[in-house]
Amino acid sequence: MYNKRRQRVIFGALGGHHSWMTSSLIGLRIVLPLHAVGVLAQAAFAGQFLSGLESPVVFHAWTAWAILALALAQAALTVLWAMRGGPLWFLLASVFLLIAETLQTGTGYGRFLGVHIPLGVVLFGIVLWQTIEVFRRPAPTPGIPG
Repeated sequence: MYNKRRQRVIFGALGGHHSWMTSSLIGLRIVLPLHAVGVLAQAAFAGQFLSGLESPVVFHAWTAWAILALALAQAALTVLWAMRGGPLWFLLASVFLLIAETLQTGTGYGRFLGVHIPLGVVLFGIVLWQTIEVFRRPAPTPGIPG
């Protein structure tokens, strides 16, 4: 009895509602801190570049593409989370973030610093807010409806 009950708790919801919701929330708890660290690194690279060093701009560009990949992963995980009961506003914020970070990359390559720098500050605030929010939410318990 004990082994069957334990297996049900661990594996019982693999195809169910809570399994995908829990998996997407865990995925967001991995992707969002990486996203936040990436955006913070961008600020450091940008600061070095603006202070006169040339080499950090290469890392700034590479990190921009990594951040776009993280934003895409975040949006996909948020779609899964929203389909299983996650908040719609978080999905909208993640889609907005993906669009804004695409714009951010374009303004960086275009050297539109009047848009690029303030948008970077806003993006950091949004990513940090989402990171905090996703860790504030309790993960659903497998096998318990609701």
